[in-house]
Amino acid sequence: MFKNKLFNNKTTKYLLFLSNVILFSLAGAVKVSAQENVLVIHSYSENNSWTKSIKQGIDEKLSANIGNVKIFHEFLDAKAHPSLHHSELFFEYIQKKYHQINLDLLMVSDDPGLTALTEQRKKYFADLPIVYLGINHVDPEILNLPNSTGIFENRHVAETIIEAAQQTQSDQIIIINDTTQTGQANLAKINECYELSGCPLDIIIINDLTSGNIQNTLKQYARSTPILLIGQIRKNNSNGELYNFIEGTKIIKSYVDNPIYGLNSQMLNQGIVGGKFLDGKHHAKQAAGIVENILRGTSVDQIDPIIKADNHWIFDAEELEKNNIKLNKLPAKSKIINQNISFYHTYKTLVWFTASAFGISLIIIMLLIEIIRRGSITKRILQENKSRYKDLAELGTNIFWEIDVNSNICYISGDTEYFYDEAPQALLGKKLRQAYKKSYAIDFPWDKFETSIHRCEPITNLVFKVAQPNHEVRIFQLNGKPIYDQNKEYLGYRGNKREITQEYNLSKTIAYQASYDVLTGLVNRRQFISHLKNTVDETLNSQTSSVLCYLDLDRFKLVNDTAGHLVGDSLLTEVTSLISNCLREEDILGRLGGDEFGLLLKDVSMADAQSICQNIIDCIGRNRFQWHNRFFDIGISIGIISILNNPFDAIELLSKADLACYRAKDLGRGRFCIAGTDNIDLNNVQMQMEYISSISQAIEQQQFYLVKQQIKSINPNDNHEHYEILLRYQDRTGKHISPGLFIPAAEKYGVITIIDRWVLETVVNNYDNYFPDQKTMISINISGISISNHDFVDFVLNLFNSSDVDPAYICFEITETAAISHISQALKFISTMKKLKVKFALDDFGSGLSSFSYLKDLPIDYLKIDGSLIENIVTESSDRAMVGAINSIAQRMNIKTIAEFVENEQISQILAEIGIDYAQGYGIHKPEKCEQRLLLPQANAS
Repeated sequence: MFKNKLFNNKTTKYLLFLSNVILFSLAGAVKVSAQENVLVIHSYSENNSWTKSIKQGIDEKLSANIGNVKIFHEFLDAKAHPSLHHSELFFEYIQKKYHQINLDLLMVSDDPGLTALTEQRKKYFADLPIVYLGINHVDPEILNLPNSTGIFENRHVAETIIEAAQQTQSDQIIIINDTTQTGQANLAKINECYELSGCPLDIIIINDLTSGNIQNTLKQYARSTPILLIGQIRKNNSNGELYNFIEGTKIIKSYVDNPIYGLNSQMLNQGIVGGKFLDGKHHAKQAAGIVENILRGTSVDQIDPIIKADNHWIFDAEELEKNNIKLNKLPAKSKIINQNISFYHTYKTLVWFTASAFGISLIIIMLLIEIIRRGSITKRILQENKSRYKDLAELGTNIFWEIDVNSNICYISGDTEYFYDEAPQALLGKKLRQAYKKSYAIDFPWDKFETSIHRCEPITNLVFKVAQPNHEVRIFQLNGKPIYDQNKEYLGYRGNKREITQEYNLSKTIAYQASYDVLTGLVNRRQFISHLKNTVDETLNSQTSSVLCYLDLDRFKLVNDTAGHLVGDSLLTEVTSLISNCLREEDILGRLGGDEFGLLLKDVSMADAQSICQNIIDCIGRNRFQWHNRFFDIGISIGIISILNNPFDAIELLSKADLACYRAKDLGRGRFCIAGTDNIDLNNVQMQMEYISSISQAIEQQQFYLVKQQIKSINPNDNHEHYEILLRYQDRTGKHISPGLFIPAAEKYGVITIIDRWVLETVVNNYDNYFPDQKTMISINISGISISNHDFVDFVLNLFNSSDVDPAYICFEITETAAISHISQALKFISTMKKLKVKFALDDFGSGLSSFSYLKDLPIDYLKIDGSLIENIVTESSDRAMVGAINSIAQRMNIKTIAEFVENEQISQILAEIGIDYAQGYGIHKPEKCEQRLLLPQANAS
């Protein structure tokens, strides 16, 4: 409004218009940074309130802090389709929709989306970093997802249960839940309450409550019983559509007067007392902050997941008063809404109107003063703008130009004498091609330039090169756009020219670094996989024989640890040269990371590939790597797999070759191993890794179960009950897997303690179900790794302290090998457990290099004689003599003996003659399955 008053003459308006045009022209010359593309996959529909808040938080955070980011949102709608049977079609749709967009990062909200994405990731998004949010359960499998990080919801269900019970002084609470995937996660959080002080005695969980049966279901409970609404109400039936939380709250309030608590912030101001809330928008902004760091160059591996999201206590003052709950009884730092309205709130409209009127009057006065002041300096500002534009146009190597309808130069400014040997005035009326008179060699796309002029198309980033007399090459960029008058008549072109030599060279350097390893000069992992994918396609089309090799140096860590990484880098460079000298010109060698290399042998038979690999092994083995006066013996192990006639994609082939290399190391290093369907050892290793890759999930899905086998006294007058608990496992197809296959793998990869925890906790919690006679001795196997784990010792102590089971009827079985290899830890563990009167048995005694001297150091109660000495005791006198010797020494030390593998009555009679105390085996009792309650694995299991 006041601009028209200020600039009230035509000349001033024209100068202002010209100044704006100049500023916009200069702004157009600034190079726009590359666009970042982020795809967000939401678990629920876009109309879901949680989804809306998540989407708003992500958009606000990324748009505010990353100027040139494009955010795409897709919705899986897992509430409507909880089985996710459409997930594969969903990701096929995404691939088709975004195949021409270079995605930089994936975000995924909530558990169903992450589950579906994890299943499809290898197929569609193998190389993209993932940031997850809204995840309910802190699961080790999620924490270990490669190239992924994020933030967990960690909603405080248990705390809200306890707080609601205390505020209402009730020993009972009603929890309304649903059976969606989020609802299943809620059950685990509810279970956490039982471990906390103040948990109500009676927790009533109602799943999939429908609007039609609310009154009949809830009227049986007292009006003072609190209700915690963490699930959603269903329409019509238990499988029906879900009401949102606002609708669900209103429906329940229409039927009952009980105090209602919640965890969804949308329920506030709907008649609930309150709860501990996770704000979806704030939660999304936390996750978006992680995305910012990744897009700015921080490695995903350097960003730890956020385990505990921010939750806040919020309560409604009106509902607190209605339920007679005092404010001073609330948790610290609680936020109170709907408190008594102050004078300001009562007359807020009048206050604001008065203040606004006064403020507007003051502003008008100030504006009038400013208009008068600006009027006196407007002419000076316009003159300064004109001078400023002229200076900018003439600075540096930027040149601004215009050509007329005949393509003749009608305006040019800048350092023209440097480029054209002439002043701007001398170039007017000439064509651009005529302006280049210097004897420089110019590489200019004149055809493209003139075609654009002829078609009146914009000239965008037209790059050309000029070779200087000293042979230096300089790079320039030309931009221009057609200009028209107000009648849309063509007038010519306007544009600029600037030097981009440094930017051009930098982009080439970045492109090189994106594909090559800086240290060795080899292609990097990303580029190698690209070559591998092309080779797989070529092999599929031409049926030529090609071979993939995975190379890993032996004992390289010793060099880094003793000599330092600089020497290690020098060694890697030397190794690269040695390997390259063993290859053909067409072979492709890449560095996959650390001391690992990938090798593609094209058009080569398997026999020739083996010969090349053996040559590499021999060459590395013969070479002596020297540092100062020290020599290092470095070897190399190689995994080989044929690309021809293998049904695997590039990533799977690389994984198979890596596994074969791992097997070569197991076999003694300095050799190669071929991955093939007939390689039984390699297949066993792969199966072992598959079995133990998701132990927690296997426990949740009840793939593990327990059986019990009687340990019977050989003395007929001894009626003492004694059983051993044995672990069994079946894969997802229902096939039973031998413990001898998955137990060693679990120990080798450090997850056996998770299994030991589950077995012990399951037995203790189901002791009464398994053994009605509460004086039954139970033997449980514990690995050597677990007894060395301080957290496991604390876990056992806490478990016994919180249980009614008498530890005196628990016997831990430790193998002879585990006890001897962890002797100090075993003694400490046994000593701690003995204080609780726990019994101990030394298992498999006589299976290895037994040492009777260890029996003096280990305070054990039972000695289990290995079955290999028992099964042939009828026919082998030497076995009988050894069993007799073991029993004799054990009896002198007041240790009871147990014989394993007792398969028939003849063995039992001989054992009775020797004086063995107990017998165990199929001839005594075949194992029978234990019926048990489902126990979820603990998140902090080691």
